[in-house]
Amino acid sequence: MKSKKLGAAVIALKEGLRHIKAYQSCSDTELLAICDTDSELLESRRAEFNVSTAVVDYRAILAMPEIQVVSVASPDYFHAEHAIAALQAGKHVLCEKPMTLNLADAEAIIRAVRETGRIFMTGHPTRFTPAFMLAYKMVRRGDIGELFMVESEYAHNYSHARGKDDWRVDPRRDPFIGGACHAVDLIRWIVGVDPVEAFAYGNHKCLTDWPVNDAYMSVFKFANGVIGKVMCSIGLVRPYTMRSVFYGTEGTIVCDNMSATMQVASTWNSNHEKHADFATIPVEVDNHNVEGEVAALVAAIRTGQPPQADVCEGAKTVAACVAAVESARSGKPVSIDSSFMQ
Repeated sequence: MKSKKLGAAVIALKEGLRHIKAYQSCSDTELLAICDTDSELLESRRAEFNVSTAVVDYRAILAMPEIQVVSVASPDYFHAEHAIAALQAGKHVLCEKPMTLNLADAEAIIRAVRETGRIFMTGHPTRFTPAFMLAYKMVRRGDIGELFMVESEYAHNYSHARGKDDWRVDPRRDPFIGGACHAVDLIRWIVGVDPVEAFAYGNHKCLTDWPVNDAYMSVFKFANGVIGKVMCSIGLVRPYTMRSVFYGTEGTIVCDNMSATMQVASTWNSNHEKHADFATIPVEVDNHNVEGEVAALVAAIRTGQPPQADVCEGAKTVAACVAAVESARSGKPVSIDSSFMQ
């Protein structure tokens, strides 16, 4: 007997557009309600997607018993408020990355998840990007030997991507936490163990009218000895991409989230001869695969098993990002604090 569809709702409709489409394309969910404080945008989305309920106050959505799943796609500094309220109302939550912007809010969300028993998933789309998924599988299979160094980047010019009502241009939102969390979560996922220390430099040369640093270079030390590097720039002159390289003792993988190919070099070819040239492998391009996130969340709800990017995974990425920003401010290495997750 087929399970009943899960009623879904989306809070904040600019960043939440992908969530609307994902719920409507998923055979296991039915989009019942949307919410945004912008009444004009709200009405436009309601008409475009034929949604029965459209409200400006998110608490009206939380009062609807027919809704089981809520996507939180509001500006980063509202994630904790909206996610905790949804959890306490008995809803499962898909929360856009970053889970929060600070450790206190991360701790509060973890506590709410544990108290309510609801499923919480952080929307880290790199875990659902085809090239990165293949790289993850190859590393786990041992295709490039023992991993010893990883690098990724968040290269995204924000000069024309300030966000609705300039929400990205806010001193509460450091771009390393709000943007580079993509790359930090990716290398955490690929390495498979947590970083224990961060060291970073930051500067402010491009978006000089913004109240925060617009560039960072960071290095992470992982518990297993792997070295990680993450570059973040929100003012560079270059198309958006997350070029990433994974170095193993037997080979190297080079890939990103926007290209239809990835490159793999291996010590040995199929004839067991020394071979270090790059081979090109075709991959699907599916950046910000929210459909994959929704499918993973539904599977977690159906089985009762935590999703791969659960609340602690989201919090660990926040902790690593916070440590890097603190290092850039202090000029010293910073230990990554995960004690609040115990």
